Amino acid sequence: MRWRNPLGGLAIMLLLGACAVNAPPIQHFQLSDGSPPAATTDSPVIMLETIRLPDFLLREELLLRDGEYSLRYDPTRRWAEPVDLGVQRVIANRLESRLNTRRVSRFPQVPHGTTVDWRLTVTVEHLERDGNNALISAEGRWARASDDETVAVVTFSETSALSGIDGNEIAAALSELLWRFADALADALPRDSVAQLSPDQG
Repeated sequence: MRWRNPLGGLAIMLLLGACAVNAPPIQHFQLSDGSPPAATTDSPVIMLETIRLPDFLLREELLLRDGEYSLRYDPTRRWAEPVDLGVQRVIANRLESRLNTRRVSRFPQVPHGTTVDWRLTVTVEHLERDGNNALISAEGRWARASDDETVAVVTFSETSALSGIDGNEIAAALSELLWRFADALADALPRDSVAQLSPDQG
């Protein structure tokens, strides 16, 4: 019979317990829409397609870019929801307020029988901390739903300075960059399709 040292097993358990105690806590972050003013009309009707992101952004860990060729993920700081869904939520809510329409549907949550006026396709190439900046690089395409003809293309790239690597600051900066992108998307939609803004939204 093979003899086992019970003290060896106990030592391993104590070591694992010590590692668990000393491990830094995991923080979770969420992109914010900034609680913009609510829309008051039901036109135009917009369908926001699924957000397209490169694979390196589709991670729950916060992405920290250290250079053109160097990426790392922080295992202790994570997104509380899939990044593409967070981006879709923020853009949809900002567009509703900016265009004064309650009818911005997020694919695939389009109500049955809804007649869509406009389709918006968004591709995000970068949404991350890059050195001492938060960075966004994205493109949006507006198309008429009736014939799928593209009527406007918005190419957007901006940075926002960061004072450090605090997760809350990074999430806030990336959120604000998304707001600016949503504003640019709203401005590109043909004006004859946009409802009159309420006094609080002008």
